[in-house]
Amino acid sequence: MFLLGVIVVATTLNDQLMLSAWIKRCSGILDEEAIEEAILQTLLFAGFPKTIEALKELRTHFPVKHAAKHVDDHEKAGEATSQIIYGNYHSKLKQVMDELHPDLTRWMIEDGYGRVLSRPGLKLQEREISVLASLMTSGMLNQFRAHVRGALYAGLSRDDIIWFTNTFQCIIAADLRADFNQVLQEMLAS
Repeated sequence: MFLLGVIVVATTLNDQLMLSAWIKRCSGILDEEAIEEAILQTLLFAGFPKTIEALKELRTHFPVKHAAKHVDDHEKAGEATSQIIYGNYHSKLKQVMDELHPDLTRWMIEDGYGRVLSRPGLKLQEREISVLASLMTSGMLNQFRAHVRGALYAGLSRDDIIWFTNTFQCIIAADLRADFNQVLQEMLAS
């Protein structure tokens, strides 16, 4: 999972040198499909431009792309995946998103959780670790809070989450480290 995290961090930062170096290091260790999936899902957190550039770099190392993947019912798959990640907080999340804008709720469920996070190619635990890496990199503290809980609900152990987030402390802006550590401690204590 560490290697997936590094790929996601490099994609989120749009750091092509880091991405190139680590894609080479992943060769023979990670399935190239897993690398591809980690980059593709970063679209949700880093946007199309960074995802496109990361996929271009991936293609310089692995020219063969995998077949398109499709989730049959985006809404149903998204509801199921988001229910796992948010557990008892799922209804509250949807209410909060509806208050922001009802289309945001639909896009979050159908696109974010249905089209992207429900895709085959990575286990939900791998996807959640990758989400944490992207959220830490981009400084998204509130979403990090929710996804620490989501990582637990997806079956990651507290020790794995602590190890992973501690490993990636160097990517967090220095002024945010204490905040991320506090949120992590709060979420793991509850």
